[in-house]
Amino acid sequence: MGKKLLLEKAEVPGIKGYEVYRREGGYRSVEKALKMAEAEVVEEVKKSGLRGRGGAGFPTGLKWSFIAKPEGVPRHLVVNADESEPGTFKDRYLMEFIPHLLLEGMIVSSYALGSNDSYIYIRGEYDWIADILQEAIEEAKQNGWLGNNILGSNFSCNIYVHRGAGAYICGEETALIESLEGKRGNPRIKPPFPAVKGVWDRPTVVNNVETIAAVVPIINDGGEEYSKIGVGKSTGTKLISACGNINKPGVYEIDMTISVEEFIYSDEWCGGIANGKKLKACIPGGSSVPILPANLLLTTAKGEKRLMNYESLSDGGFATGSMMGSGGFIVLDEDQCVVKHTYTLARFYRHESCGQCSPCREGTGWMEKILLNIEKGRGKMSDIDLLWDIQRKIEGNTICPLGDAAAWPVAAAIRHFRDEFEWHVLNPEESQRRNYGLAGYAEPLAIATV
Repeated sequence: MGKKLLLEKAEVPGIKGYEVYRREGGYRSVEKALKMAEAEVVEEVKKSGLRGRGGAGFPTGLKWSFIAKPEGVPRHLVVNADESEPGTFKDRYLMEFIPHLLLEGMIVSSYALGSNDSYIYIRGEYDWIADILQEAIEEAKQNGWLGNNILGSNFSCNIYVHRGAGAYICGEETALIESLEGKRGNPRIKPPFPAVKGVWDRPTVVNNVETIAAVVPIINDGGEEYSKIGVGKSTGTKLISACGNINKPGVYEIDMTISVEEFIYSDEWCGGIANGKKLKACIPGGSSVPILPANLLLTTAKGEKRLMNYESLSDGGFATGSMMGSGGFIVLDEDQCVVKHTYTLARFYRHESCGQCSPCREGTGWMEKILLNIEKGRGKMSDIDLLWDIQRKIEGNTICPLGDAAAWPVAAAIRHFRDEFEWHVLNPEESQRRNYGLAGYAEPLAIATV
């Protein structure tokens, strides 16, 4: 069993409440951090090598060091709890079952950043979890961990929960900031970056739930100790949301040294492909990252076993690799239709586009329609090349990464499974029968989003 830093106490009875959490060593990192200088806390996070766990994988300590410190201007920490990436549900697990871990990480991070008022921007569909967090905040206040002059120090901190309206676009940090300010959640043009001009035009750091929770073991054990876990630039542990055609879907904490093959087939993790089927493909980092066929999923372009970490999953670029992303690990067995799943994802991104950028607004809808025609047996061979051309003109041409997120699944599906697209075009009648669940065709995966 791999080392656990975030989920070690997850199954302790009553860990959701303050008394048990404190008894199990909770809030020690706050006690330790408040005896350090702010810069020393930032330095420990830098030493740890912690990368953002929300998808981009940017070094956390480096991001913190960018925050501007104009005299007399408040700074803010905003936690991105808008976990809307299809296939990703690990932040929900942390907030629902160990809410004080997030709060503890926020207090330490707020101290390091000089944020006296910090915010949790939570996904609209996570309504019951917002209530859990609010209750935990009240418990922390009552026990002196929030409010004025925490533990007799000069540091004061309050945490507020802001409920979103269920918009995927608000997972992008500047759209999140716009929504937090009470505006429509449209991404901002950068620069200026949030570290200079964020919420209410004040210096702001936006970090994901898992990222902030990881600050707790980093301060407790030290950044150097944390960096010894994992491999290369993939340090520490990573939470993975595993779903699809596997025997044991769930949230797992790995140390990023295990292979993809071990993660899928080991009884400790996913337990193999369900119903004795063969592995066909996998989307390893949430719906926005490129799908990989089984052979490229298990082996890198260099012929080595692919590992569950940032570098190995991206080995070879998108031609032969993918991304760690948000850790949403979606497994497809041999009966699944890549065309149908690509259409499902295209429909999602069309629906969630804010419409601000023409390539994304028009392109996502265009791809959805073409994919539906192909899936229903109404497609033409030229449609496949048209899809390729559309995604190419979306990628890199929008204000925020949602355009890329919509383009990459389509590009990867055509790159690796073009024969399936051609089959649908050449066999329209069979394609229609399969589309309506006949001829023993597998039903689409229920990709976890809540």
